[in-house]
Amino acid sequence: MSEPGRIFRFAEFELDTAACELRRGGARVKLPPQPFKVLELLVSHAGEVLTRADIRERVWCDSFVDFEQGLNFCIREIRKALGDNADSPRFIETLPRRGYRFLIPVETSASAPNDVRRLIVLPFRMLRPDPGKDFLAFSLPDALTTSLSVLNCLIVRSSLAAAPYASGSQDLKTIAAETEVDLIVTGTLLSAGEEIRAAIQLTEAASGTLLWSHSTQISIDDVFRLHDELTERVISSLSLPLSATEQRTLRRDVPADPAAYEYYLRANQFSNDPKQWESARDLYLRCVAADPVYAPAWARLGRIHHVMAKYLPSGSAEGLRYAEAAFRQALDLNPDLAIGHKFYAQLEVDTGRAGDALARLLPRAEKATDPEIFAALISPLRYCGLLAESAAAYARAAALDSKIRTSVAHTWFLQRDYARVASTRLEDNPYVVAMSLAELGRGQEALPVLGALEEKVKTRMRDFIVAARCWIEGDAGACAAAITRIVDSGFSDPEALLYLARHLAHLNQPADSLALLQRVITGGHCCYPALAADPWLDPIRNQPEFATVLDHARQRQQIAAAHPLLIFAARAATA
Repeated sequence: MSEPGRIFRFAEFELDTAACELRRGGARVKLPPQPFKVLELLVSHAGEVLTRADIRERVWCDSFVDFEQGLNFCIREIRKALGDNADSPRFIETLPRRGYRFLIPVETSASAPNDVRRLIVLPFRMLRPDPGKDFLAFSLPDALTTSLSVLNCLIVRSSLAAAPYASGSQDLKTIAAETEVDLIVTGTLLSAGEEIRAAIQLTEAASGTLLWSHSTQISIDDVFRLHDELTERVISSLSLPLSATEQRTLRRDVPADPAAYEYYLRANQFSNDPKQWESARDLYLRCVAADPVYAPAWARLGRIHHVMAKYLPSGSAEGLRYAEAAFRQALDLNPDLAIGHKFYAQLEVDTGRAGDALARLLPRAEKATDPEIFAALISPLRYCGLLAESAAAYARAAALDSKIRTSVAHTWFLQRDYARVASTRLEDNPYVVAMSLAELGRGQEALPVLGALEEKVKTRMRDFIVAARCWIEGDAGACAAAITRIVDSGFSDPEALLYLARHLAHLNQPADSLALLQRVITGGHCCYPALAADPWLDPIRNQPEFATVLDHARQRQQIAAAHPLLIFAARAATA
């Protein structure tokens, strides 16, 4: 049998021998103990033929009759858990009168060490409302989260995961259970004229033990000193071992100007609300003007330029150029800046450079415990047509942070795993979730949410919502009109254009569909498995132009799959 404390990863699954768990995309899959042992043996000898006698000798101790019946039961249960089929196996091949063989490559790694801690920084509570300082309740914990997330010996939940607990109405044990952490940072802030009184605590959630408490009174111009003190206290109280790179990173990004840091924190508060993106952009611009060597502000300025150019009706190619310049400035100032690499990778994907994004992220993923690094890998792997690797990257991210928000729903959609897509929040991915519900015969469930979103959403995503609603309602004309509006707006996201192309093919508009597919390929989205197997593309499959597109996608995928960095991608995404 395998060494204790190992994790075997294959496709979208991982088998954790220490926890005795089979997981798919981070979610536990039910598998009884004896089938688990058989699967463990098979994956630990992937590619080898294991005879029934081999299996009996290594994992069985019952009589021969019990073994024969029991092994057949185990193989059935394993196939059920993996979604495998004996007639056309993906995972387990039956070799008559010989035995079984596990078919696909398996990556192994040690189980997560017991001393890796999981921490969340909750939004602080303002004890007295103050419009001039209320932004600190979110922005200071967010900045602390960003600083701590660079540490490989600490897994830090995102600020988005912490946001639902802003009211402070739930007890810490409940929060710890829901967010799967063992350490919680909480705090209160009280405005006192030009100063802030802060009381911050670090608590061991399971026992309720207060590990440390820190109270101070600072001026609004000295907020970064508090940020720095809190970071140091977390590290020292937990005796976290820091590498030279981590120590250098923590020391490097220190704002030189108090006003610049205030602009930065205020901008962060606005950056997750599309209605406030322009305000966030202007504040980041003021920050880098006041402190032009503060790398985190350049990285977040790049992200705001990118999302505004991509989603707002006023977006333009000029905004993408501004984003590119800001990201390059951030990484010139700090080549180890994690948020710079993550945000820049998405811009590279959207502008046809998924391979560059992989080259940037993979070296960081080799030893990373930051789930955001693995989350960032999901899109470039998908754009290169490596859907299994993309799903595996999500599994790794979810193993580190089961609440993490990622783009994996799009990977599942292209794998035609509509049930998994439909299990996600429609508000997060309206088009693919609604269309998946429709594929499952449950489209009517999506209509109330789509109608509410139409009233609320003001970005270019509104017409995607309209297209999905009209498709479910059977209004092909209005559906096609919504797609035309998107295309005519200059929207350039190649993955979104792929969705529109398949939609137009299904609406029997072959010329428009093929024209969009060409833009998809030239835009850098070369997902050959989806193009080759998607039944929605069947109406144009016999067209010569489609054969050219498919061949181009195949060649691009083969080149990507053969690249040494992308061979490493499969290993890094599942290590």
